[in-house]
Amino acid sequence: MPHDAPRSPSPVMRVVVAILLIAPFAVYLSVPSYARVKPRLAGLPFFYWWQLLWVIITALFIGTAYLLTRRTRPGRPADREGE
Repeated sequence: MPHDAPRSPSPVMRVVVAILLIAPFAVYLSVPSYARVKPRLAGLPFFYWWQLLWVIITALFIGTAYLLTRRTRPGRPADREGE
């Protein structure tokens, strides 16, 4: 069976992926917006729990961006295992 040529992601998909990858940097670099103590969560100052929350959100964003870009490239050998 011939391999399909990888499809190029649409411009909209590229913008979505770019936003998913850039958004966490904007949050991390805006330190004055979260450099405070209150509100506390489980005894942790806002500064710490906000950063920990964004570590999880960043992982979700990167995973989503990966899946979106991978979906636009069918026909790679890794995708055809078991055929």
